[in-house]
Amino acid sequence: MQTSMFIDVGRGKVRFSGELQDARTELNDSSSLISTSLVNTLEPLQANLNWNFSDMLEEGHTGSLKVGRFTMDVGRRRLVARSGTRNTISSFTGVDWQWSGSDGRNAQVFVVTPMRILPTDRASLLANDDELDRGNRNTTFRGAFYQFPALKSRDRFEVYWAGIDQGNRPQNDTLPRDFDSVGFRVFRPTTAGKWSYEVEAVLQYGKSSATAAGVTRRGLDHDAEFYHAEFGYAFSSKLSPVLLMQYDRASGDRDPFDGRNEGYDTLFGERRFDFTPQGIYGLFARGNLRTPGVRLTFVPWQRWQTTFSYRKYELDSTRDTWSGVGLRDLTGRAGRSIGRQLEGIFTWNAIPKRLTFETAFAKLWAGRFFRETEGAGFRGDPMFVYFMTTTNFGGRDR
Repeated sequence: MQTSMFIDVGRGKVRFSGELQDARTELNDSSSLISTSLVNTLEPLQANLNWNFSDMLEEGHTGSLKVGRFTMDVGRRRLVARSGTRNTISSFTGVDWQWSGSDGRNAQVFVVTPMRILPTDRASLLANDDELDRGNRNTTFRGAFYQFPALKSRDRFEVYWAGIDQGNRPQNDTLPRDFDSVGFRVFRPTTAGKWSYEVEAVLQYGKSSATAAGVTRRGLDHDAEFYHAEFGYAFSSKLSPVLLMQYDRASGDRDPFDGRNEGYDTLFGERRFDFTPQGIYGLFARGNLRTPGVRLTFVPWQRWQTTFSYRKYELDSTRDTWSGVGLRDLTGRAGRSIGRQLEGIFTWNAIPKRLTFETAFAKLWAGRFFRETEGAGFRGDPMFVYFMTTTNFGGRDR
């Protein structure tokens, strides 16, 4: 639900906007899936003042300054994102400034506090109890993003930085961490009859915490990295097929008992468009992962889109945790093979910008690490299927 009020101020526009989130569950006491990624009842997700301006510093540029509580997308959304398909959505309280130039330049600067989704205990989640979210104590998340103008070859280049300083408070949603993430992304957009590519890299450095064998260690030297690469071609044919070869690597902690932590922290990033068909299917995240894959997208009929993806999933470090699930073998003897996954997504845009139907599946054939760490608890290769309907209401901004 959304409400908004507009007040014109000179050449700009001031807007107050709000949004409520209500994600409830019907899971029973025997469910092992319950978490704050599924349940957040009747929460004021956004409440902010937003000043939109244009032609203030130079002709043709636009921008906005947002103050209050809001959700955010930054760049390709692998580090900070508003999830499109998860039951609950991460939000922040603070300041977000964005600017767009007439030549394709984009910039963003933000200083915020991440909100904790509450309540967190199992009994309260199963009972759909109400509790207002609160900010993480002594925690600041700040960052900057800049996209350069497109080159004549259509290539684009982005650089960004994000730093998080999370205090050592028992109520916070993660252990204390204080590190910076510095990254870049270079890409060529998909165009019919043309080659495309995308390369993104992130380096993280600072201090973080980790838990191994039931012991939590704080103040570890944080030194982690993430890489994404893809190369593809969009065919000029009736079905408009696009074929992509992809590879992702997010570093894992090589030695869980030394004074370093090489485990990559994806912070508030979205994982759906790389690894999973749906946000609540949480087997894979950007952490301790190596995954090559191939993806095919095509349009069988007007307003229909179909995507098939096949990936091999392995641990980057055999002694670190499978970040999506939490399974771990501290000895490393279970190897690194998580499995191979086939997924398919079928989307029908029934009424453009108003009504969309989607169904998808994901089938994972478990590898050695998955089978051995689960042991007697292994219940067969996972299969995930969902159906989703999306409706949009409301008119245009005045």
